[in-house]
Amino acid sequence: MKKLYAFFAAALMSVSMYATAPTAADLASEYDVVNNVVFCIQFTDDAEVCNDIRFIGTPNNWGKGDGTTEAWSNCEKFNPVPGFDGWYAAELPYSEGFQGKPAQEPSDGSFTWDYQCGDKNAWVHVDGLQLAITDGFADECNIAASAAGAYIYQLKYWKKHKSPCVAVVKHQYSITLYAPDACPDMKPAIAGDDMGWSSNEMTVDLDEDLNTIYTYSFEGQEGHGFKFKELMDTDWSNEMQYYIDSTDTWSNFDNFELTADSVIVLNFSDNSKYRFALCDGEEAEYTVFGVNLPALNCPEAVEIIGTFDGWQGTAMEKLENGWFFVELDAKASQFFKFRSAGAWPDAGGAEIEVYDAENEEWRTIKDNEFVFGQLWQDDTYKGTPCKLIELDMSNPDKYRWSGAQGIENIVLTEKAQKVVVDGVLYIVRDNKMFNVQGTQVR
Repeated sequence: MKKLYAFFAAALMSVSMYATAPTAADLASEYDVVNNVVFCIQFTDDAEVCNDIRFIGTPNNWGKGDGTTEAWSNCEKFNPVPGFDGWYAAELPYSEGFQGKPAQEPSDGSFTWDYQCGDKNAWVHVDGLQLAITDGFADECNIAASAAGAYIYQLKYWKKHKSPCVAVVKHQYSITLYAPDACPDMKPAIAGDDMGWSSNEMTVDLDEDLNTIYTYSFEGQEGHGFKFKELMDTDWSNEMQYYIDSTDTWSNFDNFELTADSVIVLNFSDNSKYRFALCDGEEAEYTVFGVNLPALNCPEAVEIIGTFDGWQGTAMEKLENGWFFVELDAKASQFFKFRSAGAWPDAGGAEIEVYDAENEEWRTIKDNEFVFGQLWQDDTYKGTPCKLIELDMSNPDKYRWSGAQGIENIVLTEKAQKVVVDGVLYIVRDNKMFNVQGTQVR
């Protein structure tokens, strides 16, 4: 009898949980569900609410608004739904690729991703359109809306079942890192959500056995995450990795977590198991670089620029044969591009563009599109490491300089002549006609 009573009690609770839930029709009378995404959520007792809930995602540039700093003030707030106790809604403009998630501010008002919604199993669909909810990073989920409309859900718990309503203990942490000895010129750094994910230089020291160690001390909270990367690495291309035997691959670590123990020692000195992504245990092997750049509108001074020099730019020498040459100290997997010396196009300079045949348009080369250790041939990576890199970009159908400098500024040779057709200037060279951007027209 008791079991039967418990069954009916549980069933009654389950029914009553949704008895006062709003429907998509209810929300349509209160919100603009034609043009906007309306997230309507009930937060259960395990997803305790004691501070403001905000939506972070594409409509607010992931909390950055129009700037670069994440702040709660940039994020839309979830407000109570009129007439439906315990339900909250946020209304956001819909656009293609809509993504985001609810997160709760901590009691101190600091910006942290600690109290975002839980993994995909934390969600229960109640009414309206259904979200695309997939696995995210480290016990998180990724949420996408495919159209404007009402999305009505129950959330069962926050990330890792952590409550923002419980005071988190702060400690004076001391972290010691034994790092892979593969990049002698690299400075390891620590970054974490207690530090705004900015790079913090670690102190170099020796332990009692005269082994090199890196240390960092700071005040932090239990449960917050941190990782290791190169100090000057701005795009997280050179972070700490570990080797996976079963797949013979290297993988980035998940966040390490601050524990109740304020003294944390991590020994990653075994180079066969741990490394920084751009450090393969060898000295730099890319010491010679030759490239044949598009001649039309080519700037007088050209530089190669990328992660190998912190995107500062390294001057190239123009050879008599028209090729550009430079000696580099670069490593495999570092990125590079070409531009006029000292300036990108938005500052009056120029850079190389590539023709996108699929979309029939010219575009700039992506920051990670050209990689040392991979030859770029016919728009396909050829993963053959080489110490002498020769890259021919002279084909005007595939490569050109942005910001055309005008056909009058082109230095002509005996084989190149200016031609006017219907009032438009062209260059004819080797029985081929090119427009001012360097594209062959016939």
